[in-house]
Amino acid sequence: MKKNTTIGYALGIIILGAIIGGILGELFGLVLPESVVKEFFLRKFEFGLDNPLSFDLNVITFSFSLMLRMNVVSLIGIGFGYYFLRYTR
Repeated sequence: MKKNTTIGYALGIIILGAIIGGILGELFGLVLPESVVKEFFLRKFEFGLDNPLSFDLNVITFSFSLMLRMNVVSLIGIGFGYYFLRYTR
């Protein structure tokens, strides 16, 4: 990574690559026929909290939940985002 690349810019490009890859993975799922290849591309990995974390302060209640769902194509998108950061600019 180049010295003039900020952390926010790098994180934004990598997240954008994951989002575009996730969308492409879902589109592949619509186009591909039922097969092992479709199953491979649509296999999802989930990380996060299943139940929301909740804080009750009598006057106000805060709830927090975070779930990351990634498929194989979104991982490839992250790789392309890294490649973009590494070899451009």
